[in-house]
Amino acid sequence: MRALVLLMFVTATIPMAFMRPVVGLMLWILFSYMNPHRVAYGFATGFNWVMITALVTMIATMAHSDQRQPLRMTPVMVAMTLFLVWTGITALTAVEADMARTEWVRFFKILLMAYFTLILVTDRQKLHWVLWTIVLSFGFWGFKGGLFTLMTGGSYNVMGPIKSFFRDNNGFALVMCMSIPFMRYMQLHEPRKWCRIGLWVLMGLTAFSIIGTYSRGGLLALGVTSIMLLYKSRHRRSLILVMPILAIGLASFMPQQWYDRMNTIDQYEEDQSAQGRLDSWKFATNVAIANPLLGGGMRVWASSDMWNTYGPPGAKHRAIHSIFFEVLGEHGFVGFGLFVGMLATAWLSLARIRKRTRGSPDTAWMGDLASMMQVSLLAYMAAGAFLPMPYFDLFYQMLAITAVLNVLLERAVRSEAVRSPGDTPSPASGTTPDVGPPGRREIRPRTRRPARGRKTGPNGVQDLPWW
Repeated sequence: MRALVLLMFVTATIPMAFMRPVVGLMLWILFSYMNPHRVAYGFATGFNWVMITALVTMIATMAHSDQRQPLRMTPVMVAMTLFLVWTGITALTAVEADMARTEWVRFFKILLMAYFTLILVTDRQKLHWVLWTIVLSFGFWGFKGGLFTLMTGGSYNVMGPIKSFFRDNNGFALVMCMSIPFMRYMQLHEPRKWCRIGLWVLMGLTAFSIIGTYSRGGLLALGVTSIMLLYKSRHRRSLILVMPILAIGLASFMPQQWYDRMNTIDQYEEDQSAQGRLDSWKFATNVAIANPLLGGGMRVWASSDMWNTYGPPGAKHRAIHSIFFEVLGEHGFVGFGLFVGMLATAWLSLARIRKRTRGSPDTAWMGDLASMMQVSLLAYMAAGAFLPMPYFDLFYQMLAITAVLNVLLERAVRSEAVRSPGDTPSPASGTTPDVGPPGRREIRPRTRRPARGRKTGPNGVQDLPWW
């Protein structure tokens, strides 16, 4: 039954994606993040829905030149492209060549859709469609995981969908921490009261789902996210009221086994998991020192010979559990510099957007979104410092959205300069506007009356339905 419903949904939306490419982008986000086919049964689970929606999006984009914009290489996109190129170079000399090339192709596909996000998201309305798709996709699993934690009394681990990039409990906690700021932004700009209340409930259950993962890194990231939400968000009073209540509820609800797990944070010398992370960091550092330019290539940690050569004596062979150390070991100091530079460029771009939108009612929403994305970026760095997730989808989608905000802000600044009152000559100045040769009638642009029943935006532009 679920497979049939999913097939009917795809059959109805794919033609719409051919007509409006941004709908195809939303479908790709839905299947990449929500993974609805993972909760279905039968034939639906075997289809490569992500590839199908990506191909439809690309074909529709090429077919509709009026619904795309040129690819603007903003500083964030330049940094992302340089990192992509460097990872491709290191893949050519990787220790585990076949595995590295397979991983790089997957990484290339992720960044390719990030480029299409910048091409297709041309205004605020389409950006909000994309943001709602992200919120609902991850919110589905946050709601489900939080409800599961409440119903089981926190006695079981919360996990992500099978065969997804956030299947394990640590990855799930990271993704949920990064999703909460997006939920908060949509709540700040949602006019419907029932929807704002629903987002409050969704944020609360998502926080419960993070606690239910038993992830110590997730708990750290949740603390960072909560503090930065208070610092960066408008209307802090509501957060100040809700957060203590939520914290007290979590503290009194979770069982003793959860506290026993969290108390091992400061006992890393006795905890095998924490000691394994430290061993993997030492391994990555030794690989980078031995190969400072190119590193060992993607998946270098899968080589037993490399572990025997560069790993600490008696260390267990495992993945490098840190986005920073993994990039260092796989791509050398140059790749590490590019990765950190990409993070810094994103942060500075968002800070610049916040600064330029202060005091402007028309662009205040951009400042709010930039603030919440900074919170999400900090959550990624805090939790990612203990997780092997330097190439996962949402982070690079955030970089693309940062570039979209830059483009929209520059466009808003130009339009504001065009209609600025200071550009209109006044009679007192002794000059008259140039209206053309004598006898020529002034031509004024015609305005169309909006269709009955359709809402109009603040500039009188008719809002289109999402389809």
